[in-house]
Amino acid sequence: MEKEQRMQILSDLVELHSVNGDELPVANYLKKLLDNAGIKNEILPLKGATNRANLVAEVGSGKPVLVISGHMDTVDVNEDKWNSDPFKISKKGDLLYGRGTTDMKAGLAAMVIALIELKEKQVEIPGTIRLLATAGEEVGQPGAEQLQQAGYLDDADALLIGEPSGYNRSVYASKGEININLLAKGKTAHSSMPFMGINAVENMLELLNQIKQRMHELSEDKHNEVLGDTVFNIDVIHGGNQVNAIPGTANAELNIRTIPELTNETIIAELQSVVEHYNADHQGQIEMSVGMDIVPIVGDPNAKLVQVVHAAAKSYVQQQKQSAAELKAMQQEASLLGQTYEPGMILNEGVSGGTDASKFLINNQTGFAYLVYGPGSNTPHQDNEYVSEQMYLDFIEIYKQIFQNYGK
Repeated sequence: MEKEQRMQILSDLVELHSVNGDELPVANYLKKLLDNAGIKNEILPLKGATNRANLVAEVGSGKPVLVISGHMDTVDVNEDKWNSDPFKISKKGDLLYGRGTTDMKAGLAAMVIALIELKEKQVEIPGTIRLLATAGEEVGQPGAEQLQQAGYLDDADALLIGEPSGYNRSVYASKGEININLLAKGKTAHSSMPFMGINAVENMLELLNQIKQRMHELSEDKHNEVLGDTVFNIDVIHGGNQVNAIPGTANAELNIRTIPELTNETIIAELQSVVEHYNADHQGQIEMSVGMDIVPIVGDPNAKLVQVVHAAAKSYVQQQKQSAAELKAMQQEASLLGQTYEPGMILNEGVSGGTDASKFLINNQTGFAYLVYGPGSNTPHQDNEYVSEQMYLDFIEIYKQIFQNYGK
């Protein structure tokens, strides 16, 4: 495939609006590319949704089975804060600007193009490469959950996700995430007669203090060597609508990043208990519901997949020139991980952000051959998101080597 074709595919994907949904047009586009290359593939509509779908494709046969994955959705856009149209590639030097360029249409495009170019050259693939292009990774991961439940990971020997890592990092562990929604129901009254009402905001603040204390108690002696500590945040709170009225309702949203030593299940049960005890002793009621609930994943840092990926990327990593500031930052990061870093190395690490692996590996949360490695910058979810053109092109070649070598 010529460079122009490679660039056009990424441009076309960025132009397809798949903000927090509407993945079907992306799946249809990928299907056409794969059909034209003679690669077996299938679109799987997302249950209970319209204009949403996963796509599954395979090359090769038999064992081992390397599952590769990328998501088709993106986060929302505030176009007023962009310096260019977020749904058209804007090139400035080596940088390609557009929504999803980093997170993660460049990684997905690179994987698909790598499969197509290997097929075009009739390169024999040892074992099976199975592509899972997912819907909804950014919100709840319903696409990955549906694929896992349908058995697409049952025979997998390894999982490679093309989320943005850049050249110098690979990720084998990621924290889980819980979003908790709280709704306080009180009774409105005139602020001159507060005894006539039930102040939902005050109730919510009191409960939040109790929850914060309980989370501290639960997490203070729990630590993971790779992922660190549980992270708890109160991110959203609303209540009342005017200064001279006792508020009858209030709501809050909590975000918790989890580690295997303090499970999602334990946290949810403990917080529900705090809410129930609060309700038993107070007027007014507070309701708790769980939004996102994805588990932490800690893979095998010594898995064959890690070795194959690092070997495939080595020559490209060594060609990169790092500034003194970039080198210092990487060395400091390595030090925090108990590692050392020199130019040309790939740090293998854990991160706070989650991936579709939390649904894919729900039955293999520790010790599985799992890695994140893909093109991108540090701009996911940001205005003026971008990816390096050269990095995008390099990762196509890196993926081709991985696909050829993993099964050997």
